[in-house]
Parts: sequence; C-alpha cells; structure tokens
Amino acid sequence: MADSAVAITAGAGTNIDTFAITGGDHQQVIRKAKATAETDDFWTISTTAATSRIAADASRVGVTMVNGGSGRVYLRFDATAPTTTVYHWFLEVGDRYEVPEYAVTLAISVLGQFAGGTLNTELFTSA
Repeated sequence: MADSAVAITAGAGTNIDTFAITGGDHQQVIRKAKATAETDDFWTISTTAATSRIAADASRVGVTMVNGGSGRVYLRFDATAPTTTVYHWFLEVGDRYEVPEYAVTLAISVLGQFAGGTLNTELFTSA
C-alpha cells in the first residue's frame, strides 16, 4: 500500500532511487516493511466456519498460528467458508504455521474439525 505515486517521464520528473547494474540498466529500490505492531487473535475452534475471521489488511507483514484444539483447523485465504474438502491449508493438532509472505494481507477464514480449544494467531502490522 503506497503512500505516494510518482509519475515517471523518461529524462524528467521526480527522482526515484535505483541501483545501477552492469550494462547500464537500473533496478528500483523497494522498501521492505518491518513490523511495528503485534496483536493477538484467539478463536475458540468451532465446527461452524468463520468467514474472514482475520480481515484482509494491506498493512499486515506477518501472521503466525498455533492449533491448540483437538482436531484439524482448515484455512482459506479469502472470505469464503472452508470445508473439510475445499480449503487452502490445514493445521493438525499442535501445528505451528507461519503464513507465507505473499498471503499475509489476505482475509483468513477458518473451520474446525472438532469444537473446542483455541486457534492462537499473532498478527504483525507495519505503519
């Protein structure tokens, strides 16, 4: 999520940061945001799916999860309810999971195989 936009016109306009590489080409500098805040989410595992349990957030830079329940927890990285046959990922009992960087900004929907226990989620955001 950019906080500014720069129109680029060859030979004119606002400067952008680049690295000059062999052959005279340039590579653009891209900022890698680090977390500036952490919040916790504790979902009491249910056999009723929770769509967008974790809302989509363009400022999120990391998500870690731990299944503290008594069965699988099914995950979908969108606003659709997962099922035991249609899901993107699942966590076995006791599993710890670090959501891949390319998916951390997406909504996360959840479903438990059995009710009880807690899905513990840490959400890391950047200002």
